[in-house]
Amino acid sequence: AQPVAAFVESSLEEIDGKPRLVAADDGVVAEGSPYLHVHALWTWEFLVQRAPDLQVLQIEEVDLGSGPLEWLCKGLRSHTKVSVLRLIGVHLGPAGGRMLRNVLAQSKSLLEVTLDRCALLDAGCAEIAEGLRSNDAGCLETLSLRWNRIGPKRVGKLAEALLQAEGQLDLAELDLSGNPLGAEGAKEVARIIASGDHKLRSLSLQDCALDLASFWRLVGNLDDARPLAKLDLRCNPIGRGTRRCWRGQMGPTIRCEVLLSDHPLKARKAARLAE
Repeated sequence: AQPVAAFVESSLEEIDGKPRLVAADDGVVAEGSPYLHVHALWTWEFLVQRAPDLQVLQIEEVDLGSGPLEWLCKGLRSHTKVSVLRLIGVHLGPAGGRMLRNVLAQSKSLLEVTLDRCALLDAGCAEIAEGLRSNDAGCLETLSLRWNRIGPKRVGKLAEALLQAEGQLDLAELDLSGNPLGAEGAKEVARIIASGDHKLRSLSLQDCALDLASFWRLVGNLDDARPLAKLDLRCNPIGRGTRRCWRGQMGPTIRCEVLLSDHPLKARKAARLAE
């Protein structure tokens, strides 16, 4: 059995507007802590369905399999207090994206969802987009889909979900870093930036294979009348002259902060080492 749960003295505090678990200085793992096997169905029933006060669920570097993931999603769909869901390095694939679609569509408590390095691919991204489109509560504020091999075609589905006519989504932060969007994907993202129907304040597109034309397409749609306050384009192959021109002449005239890398290749290497 693999230890995935242990009792630690901690408190739930709000840091930078997001809930975080803060361990006490003298926190000690209690003897007899539960040792739960990650592939046992009752593990996830115990952690979610029988934990009515659970607020933050974070799972890293675990290949759950379809059975445990189904139980996990079943509990999350009806849970009333889970506000943060972070799955990092958890192999979901398109099938897992389909299960999470129903979680996003039915949850009335989730504020932050992180699905980084989960191998969602284009099909999984389409499922996530459909879940966002079907959500009636509209309480989700932060969505991260870093490093999921999402291409330009399915980013269009995500854009449609964010710009749906009802305008019911309150999504304020979107992170698509590490996905090969390229020039075609930049067109879809530019459609989001140019619209007044979204509520995004922060958009991260680090290392998305965005070239010079993509850069101007994105920044050309910035408008001080819209809520977007930060556009992160670091680790993209944007020319040094363009960066100098933007920072010296055009950047200061725009309220939105545009982040660029002086040395994209070095910045990309450093970012991957930090992952």
